[in-house]
Amino acid sequence: MIYLLIGIITLVALVLFFKMGSLFNGLPVLNYHKTSVNDSDFLTVSAAQLRQQFAYLNKKGYKTIFISELLGHIEQKKPLPAKPVMITLDDGYRDNYTVLYPLLKEYNIKANIFLVAGFIQSPDNKHIAPNPMGEFMHVEEAVEMTKDMVQFGLHTYTHQSYSKLSLPEIDEDIKKTKHRLKELGIPVQPCHAYTFGAYNQKDDNKRVAMFELLKQNEIRLAFRVSNWVDKLPVINPLFVSRIHLSGVFPFWKFKVCVWGFIKVFNRFEKIFK
Repeated sequence: MIYLLIGIITLVALVLFFKMGSLFNGLPVLNYHKTSVNDSDFLTVSAAQLRQQFAYLNKKGYKTIFISELLGHIEQKKPLPAKPVMITLDDGYRDNYTVLYPLLKEYNIKANIFLVAGFIQSPDNKHIAPNPMGEFMHVEEAVEMTKDMVQFGLHTYTHQSYSKLSLPEIDEDIKKTKHRLKELGIPVQPCHAYTFGAYNQKDDNKRVAMFELLKQNEIRLAFRVSNWVDKLPVINPLFVSRIHLSGVFPFWKFKVCVWGFIKVFNRFEKIFK
């Protein structure tokens, strides 16, 4: 019986490794939030951690890509680099400009930031202030970042979960978000990241209807958070997987994320706790 159990566990592990690994033609999409000069926590990665991580990506030959490059690959069959990886950040915190942006230029790393449109600080003072999530970047800082190392996507107007909104509310939120970013003069890609990684997990019909709303609003790429690595070519561009990166991860765990095996590790960690 014990040998049968070992055999089943081994088989499952092999299947998961093949399914998830970036080594097997997978695209690791790493998901960050806040950055800091010194501090780190569940949502915050320090500058020292970023330096170590970016140096590793460069040393191992990984090539960071933009949203536009992934869209070109999906829609026009344009080739991607041999070892592609996506760096994404959610929300649009000001530390993405003050801490992250200089490091992107130093290490020649491309990043994609999904903006909460209503939180961007602007001269017209239409942004929501104060808000409980922290300080957000100024509009002129966002525009500056688009000149070289950063592309932007949508992340709702006030960080609401689409799993809790009705379809008309989702439609209104997409339109409002796009309008606000256009009004601010911030160039964005036709791309959305689901807040909290939520995408109507329990209602297949609503999820499909939401996909249709995204298409109607000219959103051609959307990301969830699942800790999986999608294979290339991407099957559903409106359902692309990302891996959450935490500031509490040791460096070896970052490497496991890049390899695409973090879900496997987490499952075995639970088994043997």
